[in-house]
Amino acid sequence: MTEAELAALEAGLAEADRAMLDQLADGIARRRLTPAALFFLESMKPLGYVGSQMMVFLRPIVSVVWTNPERWDQLQRVLEQRGSIELLVRRLEARS
Repeated sequence: MTEAELAALEAGLAEADRAMLDQLADGIARRRLTPAALFFLESMKPLGYVGSQMMVFLRPIVSVVWTNPERWDQLQRVLEQRGSIELLVRRLEARS
């Protein structure tokens, strides 16, 4: 994706979605899992949409474990959009 497309995607996200991506990146960095997460995310970029659909499939199981899985749904909606993994990667790289 080009810088313009990523900027448009970032601008198109809701404030709550941007905050969720920031919190996710902060949590990964706090646990010092940034290199592993970057490796995983870079290898899974082409499968971002497929991963979001897998999250839809796993939703009934997640709702049993978590009483309030709205964050799961929010992440699934963000990952549906092409380029969203790159936004998370950039946040992680900024924190490393």
